[in-house]
Parts: sequence; structure tokens; C-alpha cells
Amino acid sequence: MTDSGLAEVDISKGDNQPKEIVPNDETPNEAPGTPSGFSAKWTKALNMLHAPILNALQALTQTVVKNPKRTVYGISFFSIVLLVIGLFTNFSVDVDEDKLWTPSNSKAISHMDWIDDHSGFPEATHDLLLFFHSNGENVLGQEEVQKVFDVLDAVRGVNNYNEACSESDYVNSDGDNVCEIEGVVQFWGSDASVFEDQVSSDEQAIAAMSETVYPDGTPVSENSVFGKPQRDDDGTLTSVVSYTVTVKLPPTDAGESFEDDALDLLLDLRDDWAADKDNSLVLEVTAEGSFGDEFERAILSDIPLIPIVFIIMSIFCAAVFFKRDKVQSRSLLGFGAVLAVVQSLLSGFGFLFICGVPFTSMTQILPFVIFGIGLDDAFIISGAYSRTDPKTEIAERIRETIQEVGLSITSTSVTSALAFGLGCISSIPAVFWLCLYAFPTIIFIYIYQLTFFVACIVLDERRIQQNKRDCCFCITVETSDEPEEDEDNNNNNASASAPMMDRMMLSYAEFLLKPVTKVFVILAFTVLVVVCALSASQLEQRFEFTDVMPDDSYVTDFFDAIDEYTIRNSIAPYAYFRYVDQSQENMQQQMETYVDELVALAAVEEPPEDFWLWDFRTYISDEGLGELTFNQQVERFLSEPVYFDLYNGDIVRNEDGDITASRVQLYFDNVDVEDVNDQIDTLDDQRAVSKRQPVNQGESDWRFFSYDGIYNIWEFYAVSVEELIFTTIIGVVAVTGVALVFVPHFSGALFVLPMICLLYVDLLGVMNWGGVDVNAVSYIALVMSIGLLVDFVMHVLLRYYECPGNRREKVVEMLRTMGSSILIGGVSTFLGTLPLAFSTSTIFYTIFIAFVGLVTLGIGHGLILLPVLLSLFGPEDQIVAPSTEAPAVGDKEMDGTTRTSVPQKESVSSSS
Repeated sequence: MTDSGLAEVDISKGDNQPKEIVPNDETPNEAPGTPSGFSAKWTKALNMLHAPILNALQALTQTVVKNPKRTVYGISFFSIVLLVIGLFTNFSVDVDEDKLWTPSNSKAISHMDWIDDHSGFPEATHDLLLFFHSNGENVLGQEEVQKVFDVLDAVRGVNNYNEACSESDYVNSDGDNVCEIEGVVQFWGSDASVFEDQVSSDEQAIAAMSETVYPDGTPVSENSVFGKPQRDDDGTLTSVVSYTVTVKLPPTDAGESFEDDALDLLLDLRDDWAADKDNSLVLEVTAEGSFGDEFERAILSDIPLIPIVFIIMSIFCAAVFFKRDKVQSRSLLGFGAVLAVVQSLLSGFGFLFICGVPFTSMTQILPFVIFGIGLDDAFIISGAYSRTDPKTEIAERIRETIQEVGLSITSTSVTSALAFGLGCISSIPAVFWLCLYAFPTIIFIYIYQLTFFVACIVLDERRIQQNKRDCCFCITVETSDEPEEDEDNNNNNASASAPMMDRMMLSYAEFLLKPVTKVFVILAFTVLVVVCALSASQLEQRFEFTDVMPDDSYVTDFFDAIDEYTIRNSIAPYAYFRYVDQSQENMQQQMETYVDELVALAAVEEPPEDFWLWDFRTYISDEGLGELTFNQQVERFLSEPVYFDLYNGDIVRNEDGDITASRVQLYFDNVDVEDVNDQIDTLDDQRAVSKRQPVNQGESDWRFFSYDGIYNIWEFYAVSVEELIFTTIIGVVAVTGVALVFVPHFSGALFVLPMICLLYVDLLGVMNWGGVDVNAVSYIALVMSIGLLVDFVMHVLLRYYECPGNRREKVVEMLRTMGSSILIGGVSTFLGTLPLAFSTSTIFYTIFIAFVGLVTLGIGHGLILLPVLLSLFGPEDQIVAPSTEAPAVGDKEMDGTTRTSVPQKESVSSSS
């Protein structure tokens, strides 16, 4: 042991690998501020935990220092190969929006699967919907109906119409397979020539449409045909604000091909009508494939935003690392930081492609998020590197850099990965898949910043030593051409803007720590959290599927018009009956009771218009067929053309004629489609009715149930709040636990926990101000936010505890050395998501608002509020970080071994 308090380490002769440094137990007398008691034991325990982590990081980065080119080439090759293998092996795309947003363990999923795959009900037709209105004006009249026929004839005039309809299961009175057409045209047999022969005035048209039965005997579903119909005392229609016509196409390739051609024609016709000043009628249209087509268009229109964000981040990083000196500038290094993020995306996506994880519509958000948060570590590393002595060897500078910030970037990477990892516990597939993609990608970012980016630093440092130009590194700058600069300007900074930023942060720290400023900060943030809490309390759940459509989507226009100009909404569930003997009288009575109880719900305005059991009983009674068996009665019933058309698709029979399943359609006209709570209540109410049915008692697979496709999103509404609360609580607890592990003082958790809670409340309030509701997308943003918000806090706390001095000195030093990196990292996060502001869909706008709030609040709390709180309440313990220093100077001993002296970190006394 030397008199100067140096720790001595023996290195065996001929061994090139230094042994792990053992902290010196013989320390000088403790100075004021040195941890003691519980605090000292806590710090010592954590240092024992941190030492192997830092040793591993040092070993990794020192290997990179020795092989920088191999590292750059190897990681580039590895990431590209990983992506290519993934694309050509197990890559798959999941665009089934019905399942992506539905909790995986929900009743809706199991019922949907049974209906589609096992029920025996005919596959649903692909409906081409035509909607005619005059912006709320009365459309009753001969001219308006004539235009409806003109559009229908134009549809039937498309070349492959007859070919497509020949594959339909619907058979007309002549025995031909045709496309069934429903709507106002049925009053004239869907035949324009019949209409023209029978109607020559408005009165005749209105008289025909006032009938309650079509000419073929089929009952008229008034609210499905007319928008907001009104009748006089004689039953004659006096006002109708819209007409609806449905062309039922077969679910075949020919049907899909015709649908595409018909949509092109109809959209052109729609535009022509809109341009015709003499035309008051408006045509809206949608089809089975419209949602998918428009959603794909939204994705394709947003794809150019990905290279845009790459360009923005490249320019930003080049500007951050730029310096006027053509050698000392490091713009190319900034581009290397961006490439590290790109490589991480390629590796993360490729790895999950290989694992068979499906690529979903929500996954396209991830590149913007990753670009936003992936560069933070690069700025932290470069900032620390710039503070090392430029006269020392590159390997030593890298070692000092990792010693200073290794734990910091590790802790924040853990919290970011943890945030997405917690998202993987979600039962909602879209959230689960997105977070699963993000989790390994965050890990790859951490690894690549420590390898690829560090290798870029080494190569760039060599370029500077060789006096070569930035970017144009093949050109050597003559020494005589270099301008003379002072010592500060000759510092080989990893970030050229760091010295200026450090000086700015020093001035900022002096201003922030003035007593009057601290009082103002505390008052201002107190007001902010109160206002944000009030705003957060006004957040509502809302999710409309049109939010994922482009702003100019014809699908959005169609459903907006439906909501505005019809009484009937699009919620029309079926009540299903299965796994029971429907020939039994008591079972039929239970079926009727079930329907009656559903009709009694507040969501239902009136009984079903057509129920096969009601008409069947009436028919059997009227025809006197009581002596026949039940199966014979059903056969006779369905032999009637009217009943066959009405109910053949609602009754499934086996080879023996037994009914294996049946259904009846109801209309939930009283559900407010803009009120999520009303929709959740309706879901719960109908579920309660189903659950209490005698046939469902004790059964997990219900025999009576109701289902509509919209139940899927209602299931999401029902669980999202609970899942979000649970994930939030677990997330806050988890990041607090991370703070306990990585912050070398127990009080770190006492700062992290309240700060994260404040940040989360503030973020909720800001999102409400931005017009963001609680929906699937904001759910994802909030899940991510905990892990990302804590980054701003963790970097500040870790640096504070490592800095020497009293509270004020520690805060000033923390802001000077870490403040600029945090600020630049926050700006990069904002810029990474900035292109989302120009997206054509509400999904990306939601993520943009969330990240604007996240960055603004994170920087504000991390660089304003937290330093003030630390200056008032922060511990003044002087933390000695675990030493991992490699031997720098060797002295030959007489026994032939090398004895290396490494200075211990000084224990700085705390001034009062």
C-alpha cells in the first residue's frame, strides 16, 4: 500500500488482460458528506452489483476499440442478413382488424370464430352500399328515385357484373343465380323499366313507397330503406331524407374484382354529382373491401414519412456534431448515430420476422418512436466522451466515458425496455404485437450504441488524428491550412456543440438556483399539476374506426352521412341459438323469452322485424300442419318463397333435417355510437341477459348469445381502462424498483416515484388539451410513456449522486455535464415524431401529441423541477462509484510482476 492512498493491483507477467480492480479498503478518514450507516451499506451493496455490469461494458467497448472496422462491418452485415432472412422465412402480415383490437380471451372472439368456421351459416355476402341524400332535405319524389335507378343501372352495366352475380347463392323467381338487391328500388322489383312504366309523377312514386309490403310479399324494413321517414295519419310518406340501396355480391374472386371496378365508377359518378350545381342529390358509397383499401391507402401515404424522419434526424445529428473547423467537426459521427438506430430497427424487425411474429397496422408507428428515443444514448455517450482529456489514448477515453455514463444508459435502456415489456401483458393483440416488436429493438439499440456507435467514435477520432476532413475523410488537410485555435477549440469533442451548451447550462444553473427562481418554479409546477389533473379527469374513451382512415376518405363520408341522415345505426347483432333441440316446445319458449329480454334492453327500440320462429308458428297454425313432424313443418315453411328468402340464411339444418343452429337479427338503435360508456353498458347488459338464461347456466360455451362485429371493439373499451390502470401501477412500481437498483443511494426512489406520478398526470392532462381521447392508440402511448418519462429523471439523478460537493454544487455540476445531453436527446425525440404531425390519419396524430407532451414535460421536470428539488432536499452524500479502471501505467517490480497504481476517487467534503 502506497502512502498516497493508491490501490495496487498485481498483473501476472505475460498476461495481457488486466485483473479486476479491487477497491481499496484502507481509505482516508471520512470527510463530511461521506455515506455512513444504512446509506453506506446500501451504496456498498449497489456498487458490488454495479461493478460486474461496468466490467462487462468495459470489456465490450474495449474490444470494440481494438476492432472498430470489424464492428461496423459486422453489425451492418448482421442486421441486413437478419432482416432478409426474416422477410423470406416467417414474415407475415395480420390485418384482421376484428381480432387485432379484441381482447384475446373475450367472448366476442370465441363467438366470432364459431360463427365464421363452425356454425354452418352461409358466408356473409359482400355488400355494395349506396346511400343517397340531399344534406337533410326531403328526397321524396320521382326525379330522386330515377337517379337512384340510374346509379343502379350504371353498376349493373359494369362489364363483369353478370359473371360475378352468376356465382351468387341467391336465386330469383326465374331460377337464375343473381345478386340480390335490397332497398328503395324493391318497390318496383329493382327494375328501372317497371319504375318508368308505373311512375310519372311524385304522387305515384310516393304512393308506391308508402306501402309496407313489397310487390313480392316481403315486408318492408322501413328504417333500413328510408332515412328518418315521416307519415301522415293515412300512412302516406310525407318526408324522407335519404334512400339506401344494397347490392349483395358473392364472396368470391369475381365478386371482389367487380367490387373494385364498381367502386371506381361510383366514386367518379359521386364526384360528377358534386360538381353539378344543378344536382342536389349526394351519392355516398362503401363496399366490403373499402375499409381495407382505405386503410392501406393511409399506410401507403404515410410510408414516405419514414425516410423523412431519417432525413430529419440525420440533419439534426449532423448539425449537433458540426463544427466550423473542417477537421474537428464530427457531422459524419452524428450520421453514424442515426445508422445505429437504423441497424437496430433492421435487427429487431428481422429477429421477430424469423420468430413468426406478425406485422400489424400498428407496428408502422414503431420506426418513429424508435427514431425519437434511440439517439438519447448516443448523445449521452458523446457528451461524456467530450469531457475526457483529448491528450490521452482513445481506449482510455472510451474507458472513462463508459465509467461515467455506463450505468446511466443501462438504467434508462432497462426502463424503456421494461415499459414495452409491460405492454406485452396486454390481452389486446395490437398492443401486444407492437410492444413485442419494440422490446428487442430497444435492446438492440442499447447494444449497438455501445458497439456500432463507439466504433464510429474510434474511427472518427483516428480521422482527426490523421488530420482528415469531416465527411470527406479521404482528403487530408495540410497543417499550414488549419487556423490557429486556442486550447479549448482543440479539444476533440464528440459533440462540437457541447462546450457552448455546457457554458449555457452553467449560466442556466446559476439562474435556476436563485431563491426567487426556485420559489417561482415550485409554484408554477404546482399550478401545472393541478390544472393537468383537472384536465385529465375530463378524458373520455372514444374510438371510431374511421380514425384510421385518410382525412379525405369516402368511407368516412359514408358513415358520417349514415349517422346524420338515418335513424338506424350500424349496430345490428344477431341472437344465436345452438347446441339445443329447437323442435322442443319448451326450448322454443326459452328462445322467445331470450329475444324478449334482449328487446327489453334500453339499447333496443323495437322487436325484430323478422323472426323465423314467430312466422313459423303462425304459418303452421294458419295452414293446419300440426300433425306433421317438426322437420316436415320446417321443410314446408321454407318451401314458401317469401319465407325462404327471409329465413333460409338464418336456419342451419343437418342432413336429417334437424335444426343445428338458428338466429334472429335485432337492431340496437338506441346506442349512442359516440358514447363509449353507453356502448360498454350495452355490452354488459346483453351479456347479463345471455348469462342468466337457463340453458347457459354453468356453461362456458353459451348456447344462446348475441353477436355483432362491433362487440369486438366494445370488448376493447371494456378492458382498456382496467388494463391501463394495472399497467400504469405495475410500470410505476417497476421503474421505482429500477431506480433502487441503479441509483447508488436509497433516496433515489423517493424522487423517482413522485416525479413519475406527477409526469403521468401532467401527460394525461396535456393529451386531453390536445384533443386526444382514451383509445387503442393513446393506450399504447401511455404504456410507453412511463419508461420514456423516467429516462429524464434517471439521467439527472444518477449524475447528481456522482457529482461532488454540497447540494448546490452537485446540481450545478450535474446540469453542466448532463443537462445539454438530456436537452438534445429530448429535442431528438420530438424531431423523431415530428413527421407524424403530417400524417393523414388520426392514429399518428395521437402519437405525435403524446410525444410532444412527453418531451416537453420530461425536459421541464428533468431540467427545471427536479434540479430545484435536489438543491433543496437532495442528499449530500459523496458517492464513490465502483472502480473498473484498467491499468494505465506499469512499473516493473523486482519479482518480475507489474504493479499498477490507480488513484482512488477522492472523497470530497460537503460544505454547509
